[in-house]
Amino acid sequence: MKRRHAVLRCATAIALWGCAAGVALAQTAPMPAESDSRWSLSAEALFASLKASPTPVPIVTDNYLDAPGVNVLLGGGTVDTNVNAGLRVTATYRLDNRMGVELGGFYLPSRTTSSSVSSTGQPGSIDLLLPFYDVTTQQENVTELSYWPDYRGSARATFSNSLGGGEVNVTWSLPPQDGWRLDLLGGFRFLQLRESYTITTSSPYNPPNPADIWNTTDAFAARNRFYGLQVGARAAFERGPWVGSLAAKVAFGTMQQRVSVNGFLVTNDYTNYGATQIFPGGYFAFPSNSGNHTQSVFATVPEITLNVGYRLTPEATVFVGYSFMSASNVVRPGEQINRNIDPTQTVSYGNDSPVQSVGAAQPAFSLATTDFWARTLTVGFAYRF
Repeated sequence: MKRRHAVLRCATAIALWGCAAGVALAQTAPMPAESDSRWSLSAEALFASLKASPTPVPIVTDNYLDAPGVNVLLGGGTVDTNVNAGLRVTATYRLDNRMGVELGGFYLPSRTTSSSVSSTGQPGSIDLLLPFYDVTTQQENVTELSYWPDYRGSARATFSNSLGGGEVNVTWSLPPQDGWRLDLLGGFRFLQLRESYTITTSSPYNPPNPADIWNTTDAFAARNRFYGLQVGARAAFERGPWVGSLAAKVAFGTMQQRVSVNGFLVTNDYTNYGATQIFPGGYFAFPSNSGNHTQSVFATVPEITLNVGYRLTPEATVFVGYSFMSASNVVRPGEQINRNIDPTQTVSYGNDSPVQSVGAAQPAFSLATTDFWARTLTVGFAYRF
């Protein structure tokens, strides 16, 4: 019997068009100070850089974590998906020369990145170690993912994110002066950030040992939904064919947080290398911290946006823009990992089945919150009629 040594679909999402959901990144295209047009429609390509997600827990090392000169081979930093591309659509309707309504939605589809490490488990190869703090001994410990010459090993950390939302605003325009117009606005905003961080490992025997399966999965998924009321102001200008706007908004409301944790081991080591079995608990997701964990907290979502455009015709405008949006009190998946482990809780640490837990119910779960931001460059087209 093998023993482990314990030691943020673009087009579909823009259906927010027809509902009163609000957006963290929405902003109308620049419009002239005066116009007889009542409707304006704009579509924008988004190129967003999202704040990197913290992944502070080391996943794979080459020694005990407290050993001098230890190298972290996987985890223990931050991870991001570089530039996320998406789409935003905005519609405005002017009730009269002063009052208007704006409705918009945007979506950055799911984007994924991953990193991995592996070892052949052959003589001279490095042993891959998964470090943890052992609550049963009150000291640093490791479990081997590869152990030459008995078994090879590999580990992969995969991160994905998506971001979307919408907003609806009522605007009030002050009398224009010298091509400038100041709009006051207020309304409702919605924002959703979804992220996941998944750790998978594989540690099969090397020949001449029997061919076997020993695969673990630890999955941490975080979802943040913001609902709030917002206020703001926008200054718009017109100089010949050139138009532009500078807007500042802030929303106050509730952030609904949810973290889902799930972990399991798939192996055939306990069926004489025949049919596979699934055991609860991986290396970080145990029965003690698995499941759905939710809470709602107060949060703010401020945003500033700058657009500059050129009127091709009195009705059609092309424009470019930049926006910066932030959100307080979000949960991110990598920060939900607790490396205080009772290794006797699961089979994954080399325990015989059924397990006989002798330690505390660790890892425990506690929601960890942080802040989030998105910086976005846009290229768009607006048409008024």
